[in-house]
Amino acid sequence: MSVIETIVRGVQSLPLREQVEVARYVHRLSASVQSERAAVLRRTHGVLDEMDGKAFESAMHDARHAEMHG
Repeated sequence: MSVIETIVRGVQSLPLREQVEVARYVHRLSASVQSERAAVLRRTHGVLDEMDGKAFESAMHDARHAEMHG
């Protein structure tokens, strides 16, 4: 059995909630997702003032936490 097959079987044995976490993690590693994020950051750099930037950063932190922990 290959390493990939072993990993896939391991993921398949996890509860559904943990499988979703793994899928989201792998998705975030995708080069196209990282490229898209970088493009968005370039387009939006400097658009927000400091107060709005901090509010946005806090909202992103909360969203990531909710995504990871349900």
